[in-house]
Amino acid sequence: MATRKKLKDAAGAAEDQLKAGAKKVQAGLVTVEKAAEKWTTKAKQHVPAAADVKAELPAVGRRLRKARASVTRRKDHGPDPVASDPVTSDPAPDDSWTVAELRAECGRRGLTGYSRKTKAQLLAVLRG
Repeated sequence: MATRKKLKDAAGAAEDQLKAGAKKVQAGLVTVEKAAEKWTTKAKQHVPAAADVKAELPAVGRRLRKARASVTRRKDHGPDPVASDPVTSDPAPDDSWTVAELRAECGRRGLTGYSRKTKAQLLAVLRG
């Protein structure tokens, strides 16, 4: 009979341990659910409203047209000096180039001190 009581006590202790473990898991689940709810709320705040996106479309379109025009102007100046031999095929900069394009060309050629120069000064440096 003593062994039966020992078995019953051991089973009771194991059951208590299982219940304590289940409580810990449930507490962890509550914490995780709260965190998930918090992240869901934050994610919803970061999604822009359709009206906001629609309002930005004209400005994005203008920037896109400007970038396309810049690429077209750049292509009209001849082959890309980086892709070909820079000594023999450098495009000659002219007045149609923007200051940004002239500065980029200075950078490609390894020149320094061009960031504060005016368009006329940049043209003079690049024409050599």
